[in-house]
Amino acid sequence: MKLVILLLVISTAAALVSGCSESSAHEGEIVGIVTEVTGDLSGVESFVVLDTEGDSFKFKPRSGLLVMGAPPSHLRDHVLSGELVRVAYHEDSKGELIADEVSDA
Repeated sequence: MKLVILLLVISTAAALVSGCSESSAHEGEIVGIVTEVTGDLSGVESFVVLDTEGDSFKFKPRSGLLVMGAPPSHLRDHVLSGELVRVAYHEDSKGELIADEVSDA
């Protein structure tokens, strides 16, 4: 009986871990400078990052995204400073790039 309970606990934990990792899996990551932020003071609709190869990527922030502990509007500071950022992202079903994490590079 104890073995059955132990196996049940282990399989439940494994299912939870695999479920969490799938939802937070990133498809890609780029490093570059923020060149544009679209939206108003209450929210960022999208932002553009120019990577080190010279390619531009337009991202929509995921719901609840924090940028280095600040709201996504902090990205406007990066437009002015030119500091490099690292963006981990995934592509949604509409083909839009969704920023999952943004940090200093």
